Amino acid sequence: MGFRLKDDESVPEGIRRIAHDQIDRSLDQLQPKTRNKQRAIHEARVCFKKIRAVLRLIYGELGPETYRDENTFYRDVGRQLSSARDTAVVADTLEELVDESHKYLDEPGIKLLRKRLRRLRADKLGNGNQMLPKLTDELKVALLRVEEWPIINDNFDALGFGLKKVYKRGHRFYARTRIEGSVENFHEWRKQVKYLLYQISVLNPIWPKPMDTMAGELKKIADYLSEDHDLAVLRERAVHQAETLPDSSDISKLVVLINHRRLQLQYKACLLGSRVFAEKPKAFASRLEAYWHAWRQAEAREPAGEEQLTLAAYAASQP
Repeated sequence: MGFRLKDDESVPEGIRRIAHDQIDRSLDQLQPKTRNKQRAIHEARVCFKKIRAVLRLIYGELGPETYRDENTFYRDVGRQLSSARDTAVVADTLEELVDESHKYLDEPGIKLLRKRLRRLRADKLGNGNQMLPKLTDELKVALLRVEEWPIINDNFDALGFGLKKVYKRGHRFYARTRIEGSVENFHEWRKQVKYLLYQISVLNPIWPKPMDTMAGELKKIADYLSEDHDLAVLRERAVHQAETLPDSSDISKLVVLINHRRLQLQYKACLLGSRVFAEKPKAFASRLEAYWHAWRQAEAREPAGEEQLTLAAYAASQP
């Protein structure tokens, strides 16, 4: 319930509360004594992505300068953790492929690749501890900056511009993947899908059931594209490692399997994308604005008690 606006709070109050909560969560994850470093790094990076989605949502309020500074900060702290995360995910992705296709990938070259990736994962996660004190200090300062964000409007105008902008970029990169399914295009589409997913989550109270449905479809697309991206990174690392393996033919089998799996994931993502991004950006933003006004109007009207409603109905029935 934390990552969404509440019925009884203004837009500035809600956005600041959400940002505070995500920074606090990231600080909890980055404690040096955290046992599962891989999971903690992943959760902290999710917090940073959610904050960046919120920054995009209120772009019209922040203005280009404040938005740029804050977005750059959260992008950079996320990147400091991304090397450890990517190395861990690549190793895990290979393990999942081996579990599913054990006979096909039960080759000496694959076993050696798995061993190397496991070693890299352990090294990266171990080195991650060195940067945690500096990151936590920077995040504590960022927590104070949230109060200085210039959020003034308490209506859809504070959110509509940013929402439309993210949907428009998602719409654009979905169309690009249909023309040129490059790793870069799918990666960019994935980012916009996740930003939109988080923004829809923030706006959930305006009409919970339809927004839950939309978020669910976006989550599926994001999961398909995330797995596709992880497989693309694994393919790149495997090809690079093949240069130092005794027999690169084992890696060729892995590449064939990865390519087949990626095509399946891309097809599923694009099939859902054709529905989620069926509207024009202006129509999408207008539809959610209508939900917003209906929600706010309903909240503004105090419902009468049962006794008052009964008396009112009786009075209306009298000649």
